[in-house]
Amino acid sequence: MKTLFYLITLLPIEIIRFIVKLYCYLGFYKMNSSYKVSLVNINICYPDLSETEKLVLARDSIVETIVSGYETLQSWSRPIHHSGDRIFKVENNFLLSQNILARDGLIIVAIHNRSVDMLLKWVNGKTRTTTLYKKVKNKKLDHFVRAQREEGNNKTFETNISGVRQIFKALISKKVVCLAADQVPQNNMGEYIKLFNRDAYTTTLAPSLAIKTKKPVIYFCINSYKNSLLSISINSSNKDIYNDSKHKLSLNKDIEKLININPKDYSWEYKRYKKPPQGVKNPYEGI
Repeated sequence: MKTLFYLITLLPIEIIRFIVKLYCYLGFYKMNSSYKVSLVNINICYPDLSETEKLVLARDSIVETIVSGYETLQSWSRPIHHSGDRIFKVENNFLLSQNILARDGLIIVAIHNRSVDMLLKWVNGKTRTTTLYKKVKNKKLDHFVRAQREEGNNKTFETNISGVRQIFKALISKKVVCLAADQVPQNNMGEYIKLFNRDAYTTTLAPSLAIKTKKPVIYFCINSYKNSLLSISINSSNKDIYNDSKHKLSLNKDIEKLININPKDYSWEYKRYKKPPQGVKNPYEGI
């Protein structure tokens, strides 16, 4: 499978971007449900944008989502020492290096900007990690992706109660743990917290781990830069994450800041508000 993905991704990323932009120029993307979901999310999160600005952002987001899918295939099929080939700039890299050198445990929180697998592979090139993993439906692909994420003695655990215990155990043992904090959690594993001023069913794992262990928390996202290059933004968490009454809300506030760095890079096609509070209409009905 690795060889297959390597062959598929031999075309330069610039050519892929040109093809995707042509697809969008011809208007075919408007028939895609991903575009419709993106537009719903953008209307919720950026109500002050003009209608034209919302349409352009939704279109540009579709372009970046497809291109980042290609980036994921590339990351799966290349050695770990090539994970940073297209990463031109890393903002606040000292936050990662200092915490790795301290060897006292670290919580890395990522959001779904561009290729999460490319980002994780880059991090795994710096330190061993323990990561929660959401199974892929296709068994062969699931086995392959998990093997890629565990390359170099890194560990992954499925996103369930058992996996959460393993993450907590790793953190207590002063390991580096990685979490994606912008997905809708399973029932009874989250709470309703404001995200862009709308209630979103949100994981409380990262802030709960932070307040229980007092380990440092840093936020990661990967963004487009220029000339098909990429940048990584690393940011300290808000201090409220260690506050008993504010730690849960602080997570989504920090996520909003990361998304706002370059909104077109965010995966707007994900149904983030698909579990609304009782009595609130599902915004994706009919899509």
